[in-house]
Amino acid sequence: MPKKKTGAPGLVASGLAWGVAAGIALGALVVAPSMAPIADNSFNNITGSSSGEAGSGTATDEASQRQVDAANALLGNTSTEIVNGALDQRPFMIIRTPDANADDVDVTSWLAKQAGGIGSGQITLTDKFLSAEGADELRSVIATTLPAGAQLSVDNQAPGVHAGESLGAALMFDPKGDQPLATVDDRAVVLQALRDAGFIEYEDGTITPAQGIILVTGGALNEDEAENNKDESNAYSATVMADFARALDSKGDAVVLAGRRGAAAEKGSIAQLRSDEKSKVSTVDSLESETGRISTVLALAEQINGGSGAYGSASNANAEMPAPKPAPRREN
Repeated sequence: MPKKKTGAPGLVASGLAWGVAAGIALGALVVAPSMAPIADNSFNNITGSSSGEAGSGTATDEASQRQVDAANALLGNTSTEIVNGALDQRPFMIIRTPDANADDVDVTSWLAKQAGGIGSGQITLTDKFLSAEGADELRSVIATTLPAGAQLSVDNQAPGVHAGESLGAALMFDPKGDQPLATVDDRAVVLQALRDAGFIEYEDGTITPAQGIILVTGGALNEDEAENNKDESNAYSATVMADFARALDSKGDAVVLAGRRGAAAEKGSIAQLRSDEKSKVSTVDSLESETGRISTVLALAEQINGGSGAYGSASNANAEMPAPKPAPRREN
């Protein structure tokens, strides 16, 4: 099914049945930032309003902070209700970067399982995978372990592209059918070769085919912090990650890249995908928040059903959250 760009704002007024608590929580999260901008989108720090500086301690700041904290707490308490059934019996995998926050990874994975998803394992990309120094060796390993029937791009031979094409073919189900793209033996060859060469880490016996993949990256808590850290190696790693996400999606057609808000800043991996009009990979910033984690699970469900979007509070997002799964209609 071809993906459609989705993500129109105004979820509170959408008429979908969230439940009273979730609706109140999201309403507060959407309204509160208009009172005072969110500094790190963790819903724990609010910058000053136009009449004061950050941390000025005005009554308005404190009231806004209390409202946002309460909304985030409500979302935490109702998160499983919001995502309930969204990934019913869908196998999903987490692939994380070395700088991804452990809580972001663990809570997102847990929430995906609460949504009915079946865990297909977790893979960690190493610093070597994302570095310029490892690029030639990565291409070589990929070229010599390609799953049967898989093809690598001739026009774009960037290491992230070839790695995504190979791992996508090895790890994902055929989006046009119900069978894995690779055999068990081919998948094992690809994974073991990459692990032996120091490009990925995973536990033996934990990796099975996935219908959707959540890529979890790190990033600073806010865009300003990321803007002040434009190290060339970080920019290169972000490009590898963006290439990797697009190439994975070209095989399995259901990929979400999620990270902290800094990953949506200029040159960040999320920003690169959002600036690519051809990309159908969904992106979620602010993964350290309840909203970000809920959005990631809902975005994966949306991907599997043929949609895509850019979600979060960064300036280049196109909506706060994906639409939740509607509740069954009640009979009178």
